[in-house]
Amino acid sequence: MKIPSRTGVTAGVTTGLQPDERPRGRRRAVVAGLVATGLVSSSLIMPGLAAAAAPTFPDNVVVFPERDFVTIEGYQDHIGQDATVTVTRAGQVVGSAVGKVAEGDVAFEINHPGGYCWGAGTNLKVTPDIRSGDTVTIKFADGTSGDTKVGDVAVDQHAKLAADGKTVTIEGHIAAGVSQTQLEQRVVNPDLTALVGRRDVRALPGPLTPAPKGGYSSSLEFPAAGRFLATYVFDDPKAAEITANTGVERLLSWEVEDADANRQALTISEFGEAGGPGMGGCPLGPSDAVAPAGSFSAVRSSDKTKLQVNWTPTTAVPDATAVSGYSIEAIAPAAAGGTLQTTIGARTDTEATQATLVVDPAVADYTVEVRSLAGAKMSEPFTATTAGGGDAPNDTTVPTITATPAPNTDPTVAVKASSVTLTSAGNEIYFTVDGTSALDGDLPSDTAKLYTGPILITAQTEVHWAAFTRGSNTADGWGTYAPEAAPPATALAAPANLTATQGSGGVTLKWDAVTGATGYQVQVYEGGTLASANLQPVEISGPSQVLANLPIGKTYQFAVKAKNAAGFGAESTKTAEVKTVDRVTIGTAKWKTGDFRVTGSSNAPSGTVTVWRVIKDASGADVPGAQVGTLTATLTAAPPAAGTTYDWRLRTGVPTTNPGRIFVKSSNGGIAGPFTVTNG
Repeated sequence: MKIPSRTGVTAGVTTGLQPDERPRGRRRAVVAGLVATGLVSSSLIMPGLAAAAAPTFPDNVVVFPERDFVTIEGYQDHIGQDATVTVTRAGQVVGSAVGKVAEGDVAFEINHPGGYCWGAGTNLKVTPDIRSGDTVTIKFADGTSGDTKVGDVAVDQHAKLAADGKTVTIEGHIAAGVSQTQLEQRVVNPDLTALVGRRDVRALPGPLTPAPKGGYSSSLEFPAAGRFLATYVFDDPKAAEITANTGVERLLSWEVEDADANRQALTISEFGEAGGPGMGGCPLGPSDAVAPAGSFSAVRSSDKTKLQVNWTPTTAVPDATAVSGYSIEAIAPAAAGGTLQTTIGARTDTEATQATLVVDPAVADYTVEVRSLAGAKMSEPFTATTAGGGDAPNDTTVPTITATPAPNTDPTVAVKASSVTLTSAGNEIYFTVDGTSALDGDLPSDTAKLYTGPILITAQTEVHWAAFTRGSNTADGWGTYAPEAAPPATALAAPANLTATQGSGGVTLKWDAVTGATGYQVQVYEGGTLASANLQPVEISGPSQVLANLPIGKTYQFAVKAKNAAGFGAESTKTAEVKTVDRVTIGTAKWKTGDFRVTGSSNAPSGTVTVWRVIKDASGADVPGAQVGTLTATLTAAPPAAGTTYDWRLRTGVPTTNPGRIFVKSSNGGIAGPFTVTNG
């Protein structure tokens, strides 16, 4: 179900986040704060690591677990295409929906006004109770996919205002294994804008640090195992009071932070928010779900004393009360002029799929009701696939039943088939595949199943069948079937349109998906020959891969081949040569009269960096313009950490005004920026 968007609602508002708050994009200020505290994240997307499942910027899967709400960002190369989003817990899908990618930062949302309901386009009609540890996955028909594992971190206490009237503390839990450097605590209230310059306050890992726009200082520390403590000290007691008493406490965690500080696979936990359907018309949550209904058929014996009822077993939606059994009733018509209807019934356990009721042969037409039981709940009546317990005393026609393909005239001789189809116009069909008859007297046998569609043949099988009319006439038969020999798999053609793009996070490879492919293998070439085994990436399932572990300053070519049951097919044409560059970052950039200083890091073992002003190119994009001075800073090893750091400091020829925004270029080819210079 799709709820129409409200006119004028922006992407930022629909998620409860204003555009300047949205936890994605090139948030270099975050990197600056982490560098300053020695907490720079190294969780880049690396071949073969679990983090490779996270979406790559600008694509993202953002999960709000308390509200059972998901935002899909980006995927603009799939505009107009349907994507399936699933929530998986311990290997079981507990929620799903299909959404169509729209143009804009937000592709679509699930369980939020203007978005899709859980269950839209799927058979799983339930709003899942999203929990920490669940995995939310998006997947397209071409194999493109990405997922977010819901972080086991959350605020678990309301904000507390200290006696000084200016200090606010917020506590919560952080599970073992969660990166402490990939967290941010926020409190949101639009009333803060006039007091601190934005509608939220934020705390990053590290000691008490002034906010970039002033108004408060904040810290995020970990005083004990499994706990975090966010502290805010405000200049204005009014801001402290708003934060402590009327703000929404959030904790952000993310699996991956790329070289441009984009937060990927993001969980936003919101203290005190309620889950369940996010808008009217969406399915109930599992705790409110009704018992599930199915379908049934009924066959009456020729002497009218027995009524056999067969039903399809049902399963409750994930996390709902499990089906505990079934109620079966045969209801007689009311006597003339009366309202009382007599019933004959039975109850079974959850394993049963059949019940035989002893009925009154004088009653010509029983109404049959089958319902599932789940705890104290009872389902709506199942849908009848037959006329029920009615009678047709004048019907003496023996039914005709046809099996396709037809069995051999000697039914013990197997016929090759992938499936068997049974037809009998207007009649119920039952079958068995265990070698026993489908007919027991004039009723279906205890092991017979109601036929609802083709019977798949995966091994040599005796298929027995029986057809039943409303007049209790029957016909049966059987045959032996064996599976057709599967045609040998054919190797796939080479993937087309392979491209390789070098960036500071590594080499990004993309190619066209190959129909029928179950995997892909990228091949790395150096100097025209296959590179060493340690440089070859792992096999992947989708048509893209980021290689971030190639040595810096080397020139490579790449090819890819697709895999199916026949193995790997032909290799694609090699890409043009690509020279790898280093990943350089900017930690701080401060200017004051007579002093301009920039610090940062690189993953290269050596080299130099220079600083450049930002200009706009013809397309309006930010690019390096004129170099600031002629100063070159050396990359210096920074043990025990890997890589190097730099400290570029200009004291002569300093610009007379703040340069605004800058890029940093490395002699190894890496570029960082644009980055805003602060007055310092």
